[in-house]
Amino acid sequence: MHARSGPATLLAGVILLVAALILVAGCTNPSPPPVPPTPVYTPQTTILIESASVNPQILVVDRGVTVTWLNLDMGRHIITSDPKDPDSFISPLLENNQRYQFTFTIPGTYGYHCADNAVIKGTVIVNS
Repeated sequence: MHARSGPATLLAGVILLVAALILVAGCTNPSPPPVPPTPVYTPQTTILIESASVNPQILVVDRGVTVTWLNLDMGRHIITSDPKDPDSFISPLLENNQRYQFTFTIPGTYGYHCADNAVIKGTVIVNS
């Protein structure tokens, strides 16, 4: 017996080939890229910059903790440490919903303020 050849056989072969390629492509598709980590804000390590104030005004953390300042105010702010603090820091200009982080490695009391609005101020106490 002969195998039939012709347009119908060719079409069936093409369809089988396309189906096989689709099946193989589905099986070898690389896993999706990892999701970037979402910053975690906790009351224990986050200072909220709000309408002409910070919350909390005094934050106590252990040495090695990273503190986050999160600007919830519509105004722009630069957070900077007070003179004579054990270690100094200064944030970039923070727009609404932007954050700045600083890791405290030296125990002590850190006063900080907004560079353009002296009313916005607070304290971070770093335990050893």
